[in-house]
Amino acid sequence: MNIKENIQRAKDRIKELEVLAEAWEATLPEKKFGEKNDFITPTVTTPKGEISEPLANGALKDYYEKP
Repeated sequence: MNIKENIQRAKDRIKELEVLAEAWEATLPEKKFGEKNDFITPTVTTPKGEISEPLANGALKDYYEKP
């Protein structure tokens, strides 16, 4: 076999693997709104409802620490 045939076989195999990966991903359960990367962000309860802990300790920290 020459190099061109090997390259073409590799490209064909890549296409096959992409089709398989798409098929497997289609069988995964859909994530609920707000979930990302199987990591659930801890929340903090505020007078206006729940917000993420990083948000409460970061950008909104001064606002929620005011008396």
